[in-house]
Amino acid sequence: MNSFDLRQEFEEFFIKEAWLLDNDKYDEWLDLFDDDTRYWAPVRENLDRGNENFAKPHLLSHFDDNKMTLGFRVKRLATGYAHAEEPPSRTRHFVSNVQILEKETDRVRVESNFIVFRGRPGKDETFFVGVRRDWWRKDPTGWINEERMVIFDHDVIESITIFF
Repeated sequence: MNSFDLRQEFEEFFIKEAWLLDNDKYDEWLDLFDDDTRYWAPVRENLDRGNENFAKPHLLSHFDDNKMTLGFRVKRLATGYAHAEEPPSRTRHFVSNVQILEKETDRVRVESNFIVFRGRPGKDETFFVGVRRDWWRKDPTGWINEERMVIFDHDVIESITIFF
């Protein structure tokens, strides 16, 4: 498959993923992740352009989950005891600027920009903006996420109870 077709495939795939999140289909969304996935968001430093190093060990993070802890977060939303999400937030995910960064035999590194709107009924409205850097592996069932690094363009982020 050429890079253009692969990029288009991921654009459509990310639109479906956004739909799952916006429509509370969290169990289906969770199925997109490998058992050993890493889903994380490092805290950014205010450094000169190009000087950030997300490969440094022991970086602070806003969240650093594997599939099991993502599953706990998903299950908690269904209990009614996730007080920050009662009533549930209204979300809308926008994904753009999809780029294929690396291609291996059965793995692809994909970068995409995002804007996520979160509205708390009767409370506040928040926009999250940033980039996602993903590793996806092709298997017989489709694409499986091995790692998602979410890099926010914000200096300060309040409570994060939604997914990106």
